[in-house]
Amino acid sequence: MVTPSKDKWPHTTQLNFMSLVDALIPSNMILTDYSRHFQYGGLNLMIWEYLLISLDSLQPPLSNATSQLLDITAYYTVPTPYSSNNGYFSVLSRSNRLNTLRALENLQVPLDKLPIPYQNNPTLIKIMLDSLYQLTFFGYYTEWTGYSYTRYYSPSCRQLLTYPLGWIYSGYPGPSYGYRDFRGFLLKKENLCRKEYE
Repeated sequence: MVTPSKDKWPHTTQLNFMSLVDALIPSNMILTDYSRHFQYGGLNLMIWEYLLISLDSLQPPLSNATSQLLDITAYYTVPTPYSSNNGYFSVLSRSNRLNTLRALENLQVPLDKLPIPYQNNPTLIKIMLDSLYQLTFFGYYTEWTGYSYTRYYSPSCRQLLTYPLGWIYSGYPGPSYGYRDFRGFLLKKENLCRKEYE
């Protein structure tokens, strides 16, 4: 069980995925009549690492190319983007990051300027964008945060070390080992033996 280093990904790739997760699931304060509490966002729960690990489990790894896709789209979408060593996407405001994602969703970027494998491939761009949305929310509401340091291990070696915050936020009671709540629609023996052509 080897723990991968965070140095595995370039700094700009990490920042872009941090910014993506922060734009999709920001932290926020929840106010009620009797109390207020802070709800952690995707950035606080390290969901960006989940995205990077998920994209790099594909062949070929797509984390760096997807980061470049976000930067190039930001460059062509936002007027006078900031010049930075951290790339374009990560230095944008949250609203400009969402505008960048919207422009990418509508393919309002020169497709011939995008990195391979996205270059002139609108279908892959749409699939990747849908995957980014889905994986971000999947990582947030599943057991990812409960794995703690074992999240860096291979999936077969991960252990649930704490109760995940996403489960608390969604009201999920957790796994119920050996308990069958819904076993499906039970078949009746007479229905199995009935002839279809009577």
